Amino acid sequence: MIFDPTISFGAILNAFVLLVGFVVAFVRIGGRIDLLSQRMVAVEEAVKGSRTADTRLVILEERVTNHGTNLATAQRDISDLRHGKGFIRKSLDGEYP
Repeated sequence: MIFDPTISFGAILNAFVLLVGFVVAFVRIGGRIDLLSQRMVAVEEAVKGSRTADTRLVILEERVTNHGTNLATAQRDISDLRHGKGFIRKSLDGEYP
């Protein structure tokens, strides 16, 4: 291997500055990647929270449907009783036919 005497201090300084620049850029990119990973964790937690909210919403909708069915059945039974179908067979004080 032959040493090239044309290498100057400027070329060595240029290589050193480039090396330092690459190291700084790598460190900054690594910091940004860490920040992005933290943000992704926060987004995942928010999505998990919305899943539980969706589950709660489905449960509440099912309960409302069940209550509506129960209410319709009760109203039908009350209507039948008012029309004399069911337990009331005779007129009571003229209120029921």
